[in-house]
Amino acid sequence: MAKYGSRWSPADYTPFYLIKEPTHTMKEIRAEYSRMRTQLIHRVERLEAAGIGEAQAAYVRSMLPTLKEIDQTQPRTEGRGKNKRQITMEEEIKLRLSEARAIELERGYSLKGIKEIQQTINKETGELVPLGEVLSFREYMKSWRTSAFYKTIVGSGEAAGYHSDEYQDIGGSFTDFYTLFKSERYGA
Repeated sequence: MAKYGSRWSPADYTPFYLIKEPTHTMKEIRAEYSRMRTQLIHRVERLEAAGIGEAQAAYVRSMLPTLKEIDQTQPRTEGRGKNKRQITMEEEIKLRLSEARAIELERGYSLKGIKEIQQTINKETGELVPLGEVLSFREYMKSWRTSAFYKTIVGSGEAAGYHSDEYQDIGGSFTDFYTLFKSERYGA
């Protein structure tokens, strides 16, 4: 039995397989959610202890409530019109397990992952970047990717408050993105 990381195949963590074609019992799903939640909470506590992970800790705690908290919540409604339906407690746990897996895969939620990002920035830019700035840059890139995604899907991200079109023409160089981040953050 794996103490860290995922124990199941990657497909088993997707909402489709968890809800439509479950390969595990509800008891196993609850146990896996609890194990992964505990693991992720310990990760962000290490970030907090290093003095850099307050925002990540708050996000993980808000996205991954305890099983007891989930059991006590009222079913929520999802969708619109004909597709409107109640999300049951079991489905809620399955969706939260899928979210836990997504958080687990993201490098920015572990001290090791953040240090790897820091080493990449240091190597690519030739600058020594503090860990706190690595997290800011990571969040910036996350918003930039979201912006690019919405521009692709919706057409223009302007209505949603995303970056303006001047950023579309930037090359894919890591150094270019970091330079853009610094100019927006520090005005340099």
